[in-house]
Amino acid sequence: MTRDIVTTADIEPTADIETDPVCGAVTDVELARGADLVTTYAERTYAFCGAACRDRFLAQPTRYAASGRSEP
Repeated sequence: MTRDIVTTADIEPTADIETDPVCGAVTDVELARGADLVTTYAERTYAFCGAACRDRFLAQPTRYAASGRSEP
């Protein structure tokens, strides 16, 4: 799977980071926001490593939001 955003190596220690609920990648929220890879579901904000993970989440948000992360 390719990533739209480089994750762990580009994150500064003070960066706002989240775990992608689809694949588990550590994702910089501000980088994700700038690339339109952030969404809100059930009053919680989710950041994604790439468009594929975002699209999978949007197709089945309850699957990924309920457990925090679900394997493909």
